[in-house]
Amino acid sequence: MTQAEQTAKHSEQHSLPELRNYIDNRIEPPPVARGNMLRNPNDREPLQAQLSSSPLQIEQALAAADTAYQRGEWENTPVEERARVLEAIADDLEVPATAERIAYADAVTTGAVINVTRHMAKLAPFVFRAAASYLRDDGLSRRLPGSGGEVEYLRRPWGPALLVAPWNGPTAIGSHKIASALAAGAPCIIKPSEWAPHSALVMAQLIHDRGLPAGTFQLTCGSRHIGSQLVDDRRIRSISFTGGTAGGRAIARACADDFRPTQLELGGNNPLVVFADADLEQAAAGITYGLTNLNAQWCRALGRLLVHRSVKDALLERVRHHLGNIRLGHSLEESSDMGPLIHQQQYDSVLAQLERLQVCGGRLIQTTALPDLPGYFIAPTLVDGCEPQDTTEEIFGPVATVHTFDSDEQALALANGTDYGLAAYVYSRDEQRAFAFARRIRTGGVKINGYSLLSLSPAAPRAAWGLSGLGEESAGHSIEFFTGARVIGVSRQDPLGSALGR
Repeated sequence: MTQAEQTAKHSEQHSLPELRNYIDNRIEPPPVARGNMLRNPNDREPLQAQLSSSPLQIEQALAAADTAYQRGEWENTPVEERARVLEAIADDLEVPATAERIAYADAVTTGAVINVTRHMAKLAPFVFRAAASYLRDDGLSRRLPGSGGEVEYLRRPWGPALLVAPWNGPTAIGSHKIASALAAGAPCIIKPSEWAPHSALVMAQLIHDRGLPAGTFQLTCGSRHIGSQLVDDRRIRSISFTGGTAGGRAIARACADDFRPTQLELGGNNPLVVFADADLEQAAAGITYGLTNLNAQWCRALGRLLVHRSVKDALLERVRHHLGNIRLGHSLEESSDMGPLIHQQQYDSVLAQLERLQVCGGRLIQTTALPDLPGYFIAPTLVDGCEPQDTTEEIFGPVATVHTFDSDEQALALANGTDYGLAAYVYSRDEQRAFAFARRIRTGGVKINGYSLLSLSPAAPRAAWGLSGLGEESAGHSIEFFTGARVIGVSRQDPLGSALGR
């Protein structure tokens, strides 16, 4: 089947969900036309008009969430029943037609290839089941020994939660936030990205069909302007945000005066360190993955390649070979390894960075053929020859710079040489040495001799240091983020004289 035939088949079988708000158990369209179109990044053809919620609709959503919290119906629903609801949503997400609809929407809007977005769609039911399992393991209610008998240690929701999901990886990230907030018992409002809201819309319909109490789960469509209205409202008691550094700073400022908890997963300029004793073929495969998976539009993509001077040429030769075999093509084509960037702004931004790096002395290494398509395609690129101080900012696209080192201390200085600290990768045949080096990198996670979308362990948090964010994420950590602790028990009475200071 040709690429055109595959695309036509997908289009016949699937369509993008209409933009709709889910507010106070009502479904209604967002009425504000933004004068802009979502475009297919493969060919730049229009897909759907962008619409936004009105300020009145946002106020209605805020009022409904606050009312739901004051009533406490979902918070006081028995944990076992909440877990059953989460598992029922997981069952719905596992229906093949639903999973494929989500995968299609993500591929046709973000440019990530369909085989990757199918994998992301499979993560959504997994995170709902993980949240249910946390509840069944008594994660929110424990008994502790105390001097006056058993002490209750409870975790209860701060109040209404705002969930702000990005356009990259919208299904995996959005489902994780929703499942965590609902497991915590918090009424929540999700604002998906205006560039990729559709997987959240599919999930919203499934959750709506479960008949949760009014105001417990809501979705609002729109741009950063409605996001600001939501963030600034004091009825929102916690905010989980995944996105850019500028957005994270704005949210942190808005929450500072009231000490509202924020969970911020922001950008990264992630180093990949290749020591002289590394398996160079293994390292080359990791570099290629870091430059191409999700079109390098994800926060843990490769930012800087740090390689021992003695093996640089041999490593780059292998990377050229791997990149030459990458099939850059239509995101709905089954044989594509990599697709286009999401939209014109992102495309222009990455091209501008490539131009800047060349002005700084960079030499481009590109061996992937561009497809004969008019979309936002950029070949995965290494840039050699720039000074480290010119490469400290995140590019968020299929571009990484190359730097050499002669000693472990030089490598460490380069690895810690930016204000970010999200992810790092280390390649060495000596795992003991690799672990020792990894412990000194100021970052949330380090993967040794491998590069993967998956976490190292389901029990381990995804952490961030520096400008990469604030807080930790996992099934347990994210659920607990939406809650505060209450400790209740029988206390002994201290002597009155002690209380009076005598």
